[in-house]
Amino acid sequence: MQRILVAEDDPVLSMIYEITLTEAGFDVLLCQDGQEAFEALDSFAPDLVITDHSMPRMSGGELVSAVRRARPNAVTLMASACDARLLKDDQHADARLEKPITPGRLLQTVRELEAARIAA
Repeated sequence: MQRILVAEDDPVLSMIYEITLTEAGFDVLLCQDGQEAFEALDSFAPDLVITDHSMPRMSGGELVSAVRRARPNAVTLMASACDARLLKDDQHADARLEKPITPGRLLQTVRELEAARIAA
């Protein structure tokens, strides 16, 4: 995975994503909500989409569904403060990451998704 699109409305988390992933060598595009991320899908062509669950204009679940239609080869990672078992609209995400997110866990999860994608 080289290109990662991040949809996160929390500016502190966005900064964590950007610093962690950019320093690890990824090309990162930050979006403030799901709608902005959806609009960037074609022009940015991400390998991985990381999305918050609860956002204005378009939820993470709606974004994952849109990614499935628009970029079926893209991997999706849903980040949420909610217990993943309680989330109903993220069932199509390839992976989930519970908040709070640390840089180490973020990078480990992205690397695991990258390895799984290569192995497939």
